Amino acid sequence: MMMYYAMLLIGLIYLVLMIVMRVQHGSNWQATVLKAFTSFFFLMTLGAAILTERVHLQFAVFIGGGLLLGLLGDIWLDLKYLYPLDSDIWTMMGFLMFLVGHFFYLAAVFLTVGIQAAALIAGLVGAIFAIIFIYAGEKPMHLAYGKFKTISAVYGSVLFFMAVYTLGCAILLHNLGLLVMGIGGGLFLLSDLVLSNIYFGEGEHGPVWIAVNYVLYYAGQYMIASSVLWIGDVF
Repeated sequence: MMMYYAMLLIGLIYLVLMIVMRVQHGSNWQATVLKAFTSFFFLMTLGAAILTERVHLQFAVFIGGGLLLGLLGDIWLDLKYLYPLDSDIWTMMGFLMFLVGHFFYLAAVFLTVGIQAAALIAGLVGAIFAIIFIYAGEKPMHLAYGKFKTISAVYGSVLFFMAVYTLGCAILLHNLGLLVMGIGGGLFLLSDLVLSNIYFGEGEHGPVWIAVNYVLYYAGQYMIASSVLWIGDVF
């Protein structure tokens, strides 16, 4: 467990450094590099968790696939600021990386506990709600998705389904690892709600918005990585 805690601590240090750099100096190469290292250490946290748990390797492999795609998505989304002329391309690439990453997370859950009917229904209801929220809530929320409305709806529905289905399975099966993963998915969802306001909202968004988005996002990803430790435990 010492290696696991060490990876968490190093990731936290990089997160603080990255937020300070981003708030003080905006988007630059230094902030992007710090962000990449912060994301790299949720993969290292997963690695430490695997060495500690050593049993549910199939679950861990698919979690690792999702985290790796998250790392790539983090880099692509930052490149939109560094190369503004290609901003739309990098933004779409970031969306796609995270979208596919959530299918890896879902595969980890399905392959571990199968299909749980009640959780499946709850997840589908959540996905439909996400689509309705994005399309019907755009004007009331003062958002303008523009050309990214469709991909936002698809991505939002998959993210919502993943979080709700995982939490549903955790509750039905009293699985502690899925509970940790589901809470991580919920934090991921909250971070994307904040990010939607930063990307598509009207007006300026100050340093508090930026810090809250990063804290929620990385807390979610590190919890998803850590879920491997407890996937075999009950609560």
